[in-house]
Amino acid sequence: MKLEKINQFPIRPIVVGWLAIGLFMVYAQIVIGGITRLTGSGLSITKWEIVTGTLPPSSEESWQQEFEKYKETPQYKKINVGMELGSVFTAGTFKFIYFWEYLHRLWARSMGFIFLFPFIFFYFKKWIPPSLAKRLGVVVGLAALAATFGWIMVASGLINRPWVNAYKLSIHLCIGISVFVALWWAFVRYIHPNRVVKKLNYNRYLMIMMILVVIQIFLGGVMSGTKAALFVNTWPDLNGELLPDQLLDSVNWSVDNFNNYEKTGFLVTLIQFLHRGFAYLILGYAVFILIKARSFWEADCIKERLTFYVFFGLVLVQSFIGIMTLIKSIGIIPVYLGVLHQGVAVMVLSAYTLHLFYSRWSLSYDK
Repeated sequence: MKLEKINQFPIRPIVVGWLAIGLFMVYAQIVIGGITRLTGSGLSITKWEIVTGTLPPSSEESWQQEFEKYKETPQYKKINVGMELGSVFTAGTFKFIYFWEYLHRLWARSMGFIFLFPFIFFYFKKWIPPSLAKRLGVVVGLAALAATFGWIMVASGLINRPWVNAYKLSIHLCIGISVFVALWWAFVRYIHPNRVVKKLNYNRYLMIMMILVVIQIFLGGVMSGTKAALFVNTWPDLNGELLPDQLLDSVNWSVDNFNNYEKTGFLVTLIQFLHRGFAYLILGYAVFILIKARSFWEADCIKERLTFYVFFGLVLVQSFIGIMTLIKSIGIIPVYLGVLHQGVAVMVLSAYTLHLFYSRWSLSYDK
């Protein structure tokens, strides 16, 4: 083991607070995005206006103009025809779905201001070390990518389909979560300026788990995008089958069934099967790592133990929430359960990232 000096910069409370606010805002954005998706609000604003789109409609005339634009979308014509203008407090009305999409975009803009300007100020004041600046540069790049892909996702639902493309939605979700994880990693590294490098012998198993969790989050995004829970909502079987016949028929494994997934029930069945399978795999592999790690953990590996126990507990909670979301999805996916499932997924990945951090580096400070 050797002590590695990351930087000689003092830890400034104002920077720690700023990073913490950033983490809260990114997490809240992910939650707001989940509500936007589950309420079918994502296609209510038909244009991407960075400056003029900051202000909401201020009169009944401007509200009506926005409503008329929405009436030209496939979503209105094929799903929401007859929808009323309503109010922001009445679910199922145009003002309600407009509110959530507007809040989603406004929150993203707010994050840009709250994060970017202090970043520039702290950088030129030399209050943040170069290593942190590089990590935060990655965060800014990922955030810009998430915003760009967000519009690509929305645009996919304004042409022919009355909903956004499920694959693009899942990619957008994964990029958004990667923003949080990258910022979380930068935060943890900043508050631990010095480290004792101590790689534990079970590290080779850790990245496999990370890959499994990331794949599971992507599958969850596709689950959400295809609204698969509405078509297959029984557990532990899939509508009476453990291995559905659709998956065994080679005819169903066609490019068209993956591209035009709404025409048949093949993809929703496949994605359900995979999402559940990866959940079981993650649970089993977590038990395997726990057994392996216990033989490597030393008496002073308190943080390694604690973070893995938290991760394992969150995986169990997430599995339970997933099952409850599934069996409660009769006609409509419960918003509170769907959002909770998505929010806990971020917590699962964050807990595991922290375990990875402590397992790769046992931290210490100079006296």
